[in-house]
Amino acid sequence: MPVTVEAGCAVPDTRATVWLGDTDTGVPGKQVGGGCTVNDLIDDESTWPDHDSFVRHVTAIAREHLDTRQAGVLTRAAAASPIGRPGHAGYEPLFDGTAASLRDWQQAPTGSFSIQSDGSLRSAGGLGMLWHTRELADFSLKVQFRDIAPGTGRANTGVFTRFPDPRIPLDQRPAGSCGTVGSARTSQAWVAIYCGHEVQIYDGDSGEPQKTGSIYNFDPVTLADARVTPKNQWNDYEIRVVGQHYTIIRNGVVINEFDNTPGKQSSRAGDPATDLRQFLRGHIGLQNHGDNDLAEFRNIRVRAL
Repeated sequence: MPVTVEAGCAVPDTRATVWLGDTDTGVPGKQVGGGCTVNDLIDDESTWPDHDSFVRHVTAIAREHLDTRQAGVLTRAAAASPIGRPGHAGYEPLFDGTAASLRDWQQAPTGSFSIQSDGSLRSAGGLGMLWHTRELADFSLKVQFRDIAPGTGRANTGVFTRFPDPRIPLDQRPAGSCGTVGSARTSQAWVAIYCGHEVQIYDGDSGEPQKTGSIYNFDPVTLADARVTPKNQWNDYEIRVVGQHYTIIRNGVVINEFDNTPGKQSSRAGDPATDLRQFLRGHIGLQNHGDNDLAEFRNIRVRAL
């Protein structure tokens, strides 16, 4: 049966070569119609029932869209991959565009996110965050975002990682911990700011100097290194956290790596140092920053590493 994309790809995978999970096969990522590429056809994110099912899936796509040599390379790469093998989990959706998938999210404390007709989440107001109540250890988080700020401005937003449950009452938090400092005492959003890390999203050429991919106030990324895209364009954003090592990937390219080792000071006075941010588990959240910082998110999924 032909493997095709009928509706086209709203966010085509434009990487030059075909990837299977974290492996670059070296096979050219050719166009297959509808604005899609071979990468878009290959489902390397789901949890497959077995390895052979994944290999057959890749083989069918390779035979239809690639020449004999390229198809052979891709099929062999699929056979060598861990995808579908025992212990290799796929990505699980945290938000899939439906109201039902928001049941495990909570807004804190101000602003809001609303579902749009295309299944994306749009931020409004702030300062606050929409956070997921599931606790994660080591993970790969993938989201798609786009900047829809009004006028000529650029949206300032981000993804919070590895913060403790902000609902824990102040008197039940460990004495001297990040959750007992400053605004974190009274605001759930500031628990994320002071205890986790914000992975920045900001493509403006002026104003805030920390651009997309920055670990906010700890490891800034320049505009040149952020690999800026135009407004209203969807971007793939992956955040990998393993132990205390962070890897930030934008549209298939690593734009930052950061080690959350103790002893690192924030560039903003009053923020807790990394010594108080040594969590091995925590929550993730999306920032809403203000009505001039409008952004949309969609297709939010996570894989345990």
